Amino acid sequence: MTASLAVPAFERADSSRHELAPLKLAEGTTGPALVCFPGFSPALGRPWHATLAASFDGERDALEIQHPGVVHSEAVPRDWETLVDLHAGTVRKHLGDRPYAVLGSSMGGCPAHSVAARLAATGTPPVGLVLIDTYQVTPDLEHEPWLLALPARTPLQMGERFDTAVDDMAMAALGAYTRIARGWQPEPTDVPTLLLRATDPLPRPPAHGRPHTVTRGPRTSWPLPHTAVDVPGDHWSVTEEHADTTAQAIRAWLGTRLTTAPDTRA
Repeated sequence: MTASLAVPAFERADSSRHELAPLKLAEGTTGPALVCFPGFSPALGRPWHATLAASFDGERDALEIQHPGVVHSEAVPRDWETLVDLHAGTVRKHLGDRPYAVLGSSMGGCPAHSVAARLAATGTPPVGLVLIDTYQVTPDLEHEPWLLALPARTPLQMGERFDTAVDDMAMAALGAYTRIARGWQPEPTDVPTLLLRATDPLPRPPAHGRPHTVTRGPRTSWPLPHTAVDVPGDHWSVTEEHADTTAQAIRAWLGTRLTTAPDTRA
């Protein structure tokens, strides 16, 4: 986050120069399109939602939004409002009047929520918002070891290969997006929301001096009205090894959304 202060940042008025076209991951005409928001960590050469989107190919379009700085671009948004304006404009440009749903996984659920709320407030609401194991990072959670360990998982698994797969700009952009997201609160919205919770909770790092002791971190929750559904897998495997069952949960909810009242569990 400190290093990200040296990264160039663009203002809302200059957003159009930094807009990146979404990636088309699936095609189809049955049901609303899915607009997918990834987290802010480097994508490592493939879209975040490539495996999940494959479950919808031939059924509906699935697009993945790209965050400037994480891929391409040498600048990041100045603040959260700039990020939301940028992505809301991208969705309008590429979806027009078509029915669509917004989806975000991990920290990508935070911009997904803000963009869905902005689009709803400006007359082009999505039919629904899907959050996949998204955590709202409140001040009391910022220093939790299980949360700080999340972005460390990939470099630990890849070892030295990580140094050649990810450049400095992508890592600095991760710091920048983490910084501008600090203190973020989800805006109230009438957009129906589905929270998919991974059945397997996050592992906590071993306590100092007890290398073989691994406890479990909390499961995700959401502070606004939503429908909560548990899906097989952990924070990462819900969109990979268990992508088909996750897709089925999304498909079922979108299909019955108009006749199902939202749950207010947090």
